[in-house]
Amino acid sequence: MDKRFVIFIIISVAVLYFSNYYAMQKAKQKISTSHINITEKTTKPESDEIEKILKISDEKALVESNEKGSDYQFENNFLKMSANSKGILKEVLLKTAPNNEELIAFIKPNEQNDNFNFEYAVNEENVNDKKEHWDFNRGTENFTLELKKKEQYQIAKKISFFNNQTAKVEIKIGNLSKNVIELKTPKLIWQLVKERSSPQNIKQIVIYSKAKVLRIKPQKKSGIEKVDYTPEWLGIKDQYFCMIFYKSNPQFSSAIVKYSEDQSMSLYIVFPNIELMPGETKVIEMHAYLGPQNYENLKKIGYQLQHVVHFGFFHIIGVPLYYLLKFFYSITKNYGFAIILLTILIRVILWWPTQKSYSSMKKMQTAMNKMQPRLKTLKEIYKNEPAKLNEETMKLYREYQINPMGGCLPMLLQMPVFFALYSTLVSSVELKGAPFIWFWKDLSLKDPYYVLPLLMGISMFIQQKMSTPPAATPEAAAQQKMMLYFMPAMLTFFAFVWPSGLLLYWVVSNILSIGQQLLINRSR
Repeated sequence: MDKRFVIFIIISVAVLYFSNYYAMQKAKQKISTSHINITEKTTKPESDEIEKILKISDEKALVESNEKGSDYQFENNFLKMSANSKGILKEVLLKTAPNNEELIAFIKPNEQNDNFNFEYAVNEENVNDKKEHWDFNRGTENFTLELKKKEQYQIAKKISFFNNQTAKVEIKIGNLSKNVIELKTPKLIWQLVKERSSPQNIKQIVIYSKAKVLRIKPQKKSGIEKVDYTPEWLGIKDQYFCMIFYKSNPQFSSAIVKYSEDQSMSLYIVFPNIELMPGETKVIEMHAYLGPQNYENLKKIGYQLQHVVHFGFFHIIGVPLYYLLKFFYSITKNYGFAIILLTILIRVILWWPTQKSYSSMKKMQTAMNKMQPRLKTLKEIYKNEPAKLNEETMKLYREYQINPMGGCLPMLLQMPVFFALYSTLVSSVELKGAPFIWFWKDLSLKDPYYVLPLLMGISMFIQQKMSTPPAATPEAAAQQKMMLYFMPAMLTFFAFVWPSGLLLYWVVSNILSIGQQLLINRSR
């Protein structure tokens, strides 16, 4: 890896970042507001006992009406939840495997928590039922939070879980009065809190519409952003887990994102206005997925939910790499060895462009060695004329057929694969808790003893040392020497917190590159 390659990587990263940003802005502008006919699920009461209609329970339900401020608990094979008497989902703990006791905190308790809060306006006045007292109705695979607004109306929020970490979310509103009630701009709120203590815990709001995914990250400012198109699905996610809402009836109207200076965000899922005749009940119903971002499982659910998983700018390459990783795991039953086999396969596929790149650099080294005496003479002749020296040096380059950028085109073919594999390894929840050998117990975490970062730095130094051509000028020699030591040292420092799975790929790839370079050197 010489200076040209380092510069190429820096430029490529910059291009990818700004291209991704530009594409995201275009997507936001391109998707226009779509107006659809809303079909509301309406049921007429068969009797005057509206409370029986609103009661969402089963035969084994246990009704809890605790004092204000107490918490309600719910647990099944996949998760644990707690809600408080304000109707707020206070905490969500996901189990790493069904019936497992190891828990991952997806939603943590927070003083400003608004998760599962239902807001709306009645008679032009905003209503926040978080100030009211909610009763809890727990079943074997569902729970309901119920609120009765005296003799006006009654609200029940229910979540029913299925066996594949999907759920049905229902919000029933019943009119207890003798007047027409209209709930304007009803919104269901979910909050996302950024945790600075975990650099890998990258949290986002995701919104999908018309084959476009809008990913919204926390910002260091306060503000509100309204999404002016109809989402097909939307939700919140961190690096490995997500809560996604889809298949809504009535369909989602829009979404609102509220930013805070502490880098927390709130997602407001907006529904069409609801008008209730006296004694009438209406239901907002949607499906939800709450669990790991497993690409295959999400794809099986449908509705394009697999696009929650982000394989980066080169998604089209990342998906095949993901399936190859899964294939090698099916053979080895170890994701560490699967990464090694995937790395070997990639190096075989990229053997020709890499060979061309190394051969080009080797030819340039040979030509530079032959050119050195004449170049030294030019430096003595034009030592006081820098412009003339540069002109004559370029003529010398052309005479010896030296092209400083000759090895960059083959490298260009490798860069999409590198970035796609990087995103695939970082995004794959399969590596969460996946052991390799010895002390590498979790490939999604950093190396506890920093062995892989040091191996990466050493192998990068050797690789760069072998491929660095002789410098044409003392200034270039000084720059090459700085890059030879600075780049491996800097990347090693950053790599101390990188996932072990990514570093394993990088180390194996560097070792294979060194072997390929040795073969080229021996063949000439």
